Amino acid sequence: MTQTTRETLREFAVGMTHVGRVRQENQDAYFIDEEKGIFAVMDGAGGLNDGALASGLVRNALNTISPPRNAEDLLEQFETRVIDAKEQIERASQQAGDAPMGTTIAALLTFEANFACLWAGDSRVYRFRNGNLEQLTTDHTEAQELVDQNVLTPEEARHYARRHVITRAIGSGVDLELELVSGNLRSGDRFLLCSDGLTGHLEDAVIRTLLTNGSQNVSANGLLNGALEKGGSDNVTVVIVDIDCDTFGEGARH
Repeated sequence: MTQTTRETLREFAVGMTHVGRVRQENQDAYFIDEEKGIFAVMDGAGGLNDGALASGLVRNALNTISPPRNAEDLLEQFETRVIDAKEQIERASQQAGDAPMGTTIAALLTFEANFACLWAGDSRVYRFRNGNLEQLTTDHTEAQELVDQNVLTPEEARHYARRHVITRAIGSGVDLELELVSGNLRSGDRFLLCSDGLTGHLEDAVIRTLLTNGSQNVSANGLLNGALEKGGSDNVTVVIVDIDCDTFGEGARH
């Protein structure tokens, strides 16, 4: 029997988080499920413990997603779980005397050769492909809106006094509105999901160098240490996802 080969794409990921050099509590969280193709970074916001609770509720909700039947099923389950998490955050906020509570999210969903990025807030998803680093998400911040309106330049936005004011989130008192972009995966793609504790300190050129400098663990450590060396003024979280091609002989399975 002539042996034929078939290629499938697989995702391999590593995540790291650090409280930083200033904050007393880490309100970031991340989620990785390589088998289901779900990767996410959340950056919580709120008073003491509230931000960590919000990001943790989203992480726990994502953990209840069942193995998807197809890409549409994965997307539907993800959106349903995010809605559930928002409702839980709202209940927790009410129990805490209507304390403001919420979290950003930047997520990467993969199924076979397809991907989707969904996000709310200023956590980001980057893709490194063929030597180029591309930011797939656009920050939902007051500063980014001013850049879009040509009121601020990107450089001015980095130093804008209200640059941390986000315009979308999963939280109490705000409408849930996720933005989505999608596309095709290629073997060799490397994705970076991160909180603004990274991008607030490192410019894209530095991120590109550190992201492509070695293995996932080496790159993740380099990114975290880079943010800490620049001051570490916020919690910092990174998830690196590599897309690799598995080739197997179909004839060998008979």
